[in-house]
Order: sequence, then structure tokens, then C-alpha cells
Amino acid sequence: MRAVDIATRTGASVWLETEGYRRGIELAVAHPDVDPDSIASMVTLPEADGRNEPDAIAPAAMLAEIQRAARRGWVDLPYESPAFQGLNKLVAWALSAGGVESDYTPFFEVGHGVDYERLDRAFERIGCDYEAVGGSASTPRVRPREAATTLGRVLVTLGVPIEEPSALTTLPAYLAECPEPLRRAFAYTYLHNRRSSAEPPAPERNSPAFRRALAAFLTRTLDAPATVTDGRVVLAGETEECRS
Repeated sequence: MRAVDIATRTGASVWLETEGYRRGIELAVAHPDVDPDSIASMVTLPEADGRNEPDAIAPAAMLAEIQRAARRGWVDLPYESPAFQGLNKLVAWALSAGGVESDYTPFFEVGHGVDYERLDRAFERIGCDYEAVGGSASTPRVRPREAATTLGRVLVTLGVPIEEPSALTTLPAYLAECPEPLRRAFAYTYLHNRRSSAEPPAPERNSPAFRRALAAFLTRTLDAPATVTDGRVVLAGETEECRS
């Protein structure tokens, strides 16, 4: 995942299409501690016209997000890095028991005490912490304590939808090429959270494409047949305890 992918996926296509914007991203990654307004003033960054720009973020604000991601080591990550392992689990968590709000703040629901230990490991790997933000008595909710919107943009770039999943939502594309341990970690995290809820996660409920892709992914990854039945994914032996 490149810094330009974050800007394009959560900003506007102009970040990829315009030389000044691309140069701004390069400078932001190379100099993550320089004032983003100074970087914006060093290159030609014409104001976007709002097309294909979901949150109409200003150029300097996007550069600041890229700098935060670079400082925390969340860009250009190899699959085998601890940070990507943590991000992979958080992507699975957001899809199965969480999400990303309209301002790009991610949240994660916690079903029981052991979930905190699982979240601790994922957040430790990305060098971040989290805090409680409410939810219900039975399902508390947490969010990142720092760099929240930056992490949200990273998760969206990796394949988590913004707000409610739509009929077009499908599995993250990187799962088709990442190493098997990452695919299995994603599957175990997703299924663990899924089994803590009476209803399938929102992507399954809302997207036939997600259900089909998930069934194929689980069948291939866990070597256990998964089928789509009555609008939900049914995994053979899914009553068995799933590893976290």
C-alpha cells in the first residue's frame, strides 16, 4: 500500500493524476516532520473542484494524514512486517465487528474479555493504542486513541468501506495475493467476531458479492467447504471453536 493509494482512495483521483499532488505526497513521505502547509507551498497544488472527492479534504490536510501514516510506518509495508499483520487483523475486525465512520474514524466492537487481548496484540503491532467510546453494555466499542482518522484512511485503502457497507462491498483485494498466514489470520479474526453475534456482519447482510467472495475465500483458506445459503455464508463445522 503506497501513500498515493491512501490519497487517491480517500481523497480524489487528482492525487494520482496531477504532478504537483504526486510530488507533494513524495515530499510528505520523505519529510514527515515538515509542516504540511510548507510542503503544499513548495509544489503546485491546485484546489480540487470537488469531483470524486468524498470528504473534500484540503491538500495540506491530506498531506498531514500522509505524514502521520509515514511516521507510524503504515505505508509501503511488506506483508511479513508486524505492522501489516496488525493492520490485517484490524481490517478483518472492522469488517466483522466494527467499521469506519464518515470522518474516517474507525471503531471496533468487543464481544467479551478475550477480545481485548486480541485487540491489544493488533494495536501493539501497529504502534498505536485505543480507548473506549461507548457502544452497548453487551458490546462495548473502542477506537484509536491517536492518529484515528489516519488509521481509518489506511483501513479504507486496504478495503474497509466507509460507513454502511453497500451491495458493491467485497473482500479486500490484497487477500488474493498475500501470504497464507495473513489470509488465515484474517479468516480466524473474522469468524471469531462473526460467531459472537446473532446476525452476520453488515458486509454479508448487504452485499451478495461479499458473501460469494467470503465463501470462496474461506473454502480456499481453511480447507473447509463454505456455501451461501439463505443470504448468509455457512461454513462446515462453524460451531467449532475458532482460533483467534
